[in-house]
Amino acid sequence: MSRYRVLLLVAVLFVVGAIEPVAGQTPPPLHVQGRQLRDPKGNVVLLRGVNIGGWLVTESWMCGQRDGGGRNALEQLEKRFGPEKAATLMNAWQDNWITTGDLDIIQKYGCNLLRVPFSYRTLQDAAGNWRRDSRRNIDFTRMDWIVKEAQSRGMYIIFDLHVWPGDYHAISRDTVEGRKARAQMAALWAEVARHYRGVSAIAAFDVINEPEGSPGNILQKAFYEAIRAQDAQRLMVFESLAYPSLRGERWTNIIWSAHYPENSLKTGSVRERLEEFDRKEKISATPGVQVPIFIGEMKAPQDNAESAAELGKAMNDRGWNWAVWTYKGVNNGGWASMNYGQSLKYSLAEDTYETILDKWTTGLAGWREQPKPGDLRETAWWIEGFGRAFRVEPSK
Repeated sequence: MSRYRVLLLVAVLFVVGAIEPVAGQTPPPLHVQGRQLRDPKGNVVLLRGVNIGGWLVTESWMCGQRDGGGRNALEQLEKRFGPEKAATLMNAWQDNWITTGDLDIIQKYGCNLLRVPFSYRTLQDAAGNWRRDSRRNIDFTRMDWIVKEAQSRGMYIIFDLHVWPGDYHAISRDTVEGRKARAQMAALWAEVARHYRGVSAIAAFDVINEPEGSPGNILQKAFYEAIRAQDAQRLMVFESLAYPSLRGERWTNIIWSAHYPENSLKTGSVRERLEEFDRKEKISATPGVQVPIFIGEMKAPQDNAESAAELGKAMNDRGWNWAVWTYKGVNNGGWASMNYGQSLKYSLAEDTYETILDKWTTGLAGWREQPKPGDLRETAWWIEGFGRAFRVEPSK
């Protein structure tokens, strides 16, 4: 082999092998077989886990922000303090909202999946330029960290594109603005797919979260093609398309996804509600479509352990993969397995830079200081109830 080819091979391995496997821990790659996910030995793998909401995408309703702002905390901070100070604040938040200690807690729940919402701003600046590290490579530092920590604990990751540029609905539409946003996010997914090619700890890419349905599934097609150009095998999660419409597509290794509509199905038992959901989505009524189901976000219908366990068991019995929303919140009750209290409330519109920095360092990290208890409390029924369903082995 020529010296040139050796150097080229080394360069390819350096780029593609960004995440080194952890012996004895790294979960095996998954593939679709009918409506199930299986590993290379043919074992059925049922993904059951929790969302890491609020980490790479802050949401005002769940992250303690008194003044609202939706998912635009970074933009608010940049407008008030400039890009550099905003970056310092967001780094403080991300350093402390999810730590190895948090992941140790999640591991004890018994789940095998972390669904990780991220924003295009995780990898790009406001103008769409790539964020780059000291070697001028696209900066995947945060995403690489969660992948390594998950695989060391034997857990899978699903990365979920939760925030994209432009109007929320435009990306789904066949307009100039829509085509521009799709092209930008297709390029983003191509880089993510290239970077993580062959990384088995990533179960799938959830290509876009709760978008508006698109004509002819043009949104999903754009991302499918971008990812497939970089990775022929990667599983993809598709939302906001009709289950029966999959009969007309030639996609491979895909998962159909919806979020459990706990607010719209108000009557009946959990099983009756799921039957209604199944009928509405025409899942059982379309046996010709053999694609797994993933309920990417859900909450217990009632705030008690029995309700959580019943919901998880019903999902398991149907062979549906699922993830609960969410691990951590600020005063969010049954939406979160762990809750900070009122002391973590803040205003990005009015509080000083120093006040916000203190909240996002000392305030977030205080619970880890011993023996002084911090302002973070377990939602005991959540952990007990969903914990029962996390630990059940799937049928073969």
